[in-house]
Amino acid sequence: MINVPNILTALRIFFIPLIIYLFFFGGDYSRLLAALVFLFASLTDYFDGYFARVMKQQTNFGEFLDPIADKMLVITMLVLLVSENNELLFVLPVIIIISREFLVIAIRQRLAEINSNHKLKVLFVSKIKTGFQLTSLFFLLYKDSIFGFNSYTFGVYLLQVASVLTIISFIYYVRMSWSAIIK
Repeated sequence: MINVPNILTALRIFFIPLIIYLFFFGGDYSRLLAALVFLFASLTDYFDGYFARVMKQQTNFGEFLDPIADKMLVITMLVLLVSENNELLFVLPVIIIISREFLVIAIRQRLAEINSNHKLKVLFVSKIKTGFQLTSLFFLLYKDSIFGFNSYTFGVYLLQVASVLTIISFIYYVRMSWSAIIK
């Protein structure tokens, strides 16, 4: 179904190749542009849900596509950034975040396989985790100093916090669905 929330979700996916291009092939301001496109794509994550609720345009297609778009955006940015930083304090949070995304997909798949009516509700800690992830990725993509402030180092610290929140949210998801998925 074509509606504003679903268009915003699709835009998040369509921005990924542009960010990749700017990351690798852009000119002098390419990292700034990549960060700004990423920021806009990240904002669509908030606004698609907001408009879906306010405009009463929640659809099964949107519920299906939204988490895929989120995962595609975050995982792609993490892989891009690992291409330029292979230090343990950077790579370990990346592995944690990507692994959690695949494990949550596996939980959802298992719940679908057993025809469970159990839905994984988005947790508040997951929303905070997403905020830290997206903010860290913005600073990591931008990479330059902001008013003498090292945005890249700040982004690495935020990514580490996001990875801890990622573990916490994953534990909650497992606890919420454990009785259903072990059947």
